[in-house]
Amino acid sequence: MILIKLTQLVTAIQGAVEQAKEAVSRENIDTLMGYFHQSKTLGSSERSRDLKDIEHLTPITVKMKYPKQTPEGPVEHFVSVPLITLTPVESLQIDDVKVEIDLEVMEDNGEVMVGFPQPKKGGLLRSANDRSASTNAKITITIKADDKSSGVQALVEGYNKSLRAQIPN
Repeated sequence: MILIKLTQLVTAIQGAVEQAKEAVSRENIDTLMGYFHQSKTLGSSERSRDLKDIEHLTPITVKMKYPKQTPEGPVEHFVSVPLITLTPVESLQIDDVKVEIDLEVMEDNGEVMVGFPQPKKGGLLRSANDRSASTNAKITITIKADDKSSGVQALVEGYNKSLRAQIPN
């Protein structure tokens, strides 16, 4: 059995949670960027994930016919609708992380050490292909959709105002 310091285990778990939070944050930015065209020329299908590569963003819009009442009767009026106003923009966040680990705890020269016991079946160590034995660890990460950040909410509200200005009364 390999032993490690308890502090190393806790640090590794904390580091993994921080990496997961960063990955969720990058995914949120990627989702938001999907509503905009980037003005800086990248490869044909490449979209930058690095904000410093983005010079200007232009909202992706769709043109929609909207009836406009005139003294001569209704006429076609086209409205440029930013895509971001048509779909909900939710941001993800890690809500809860639970870690359950079977550990053997011991002391070595004043340091708390932990080991990961191997589940046994019939007195022998289990093979990597044996799924019938229990595992040493269970990790549950709950990711939830959260309300928009205040910046995203202000952005969407601004585009909604722009859209309302295009629609005749």
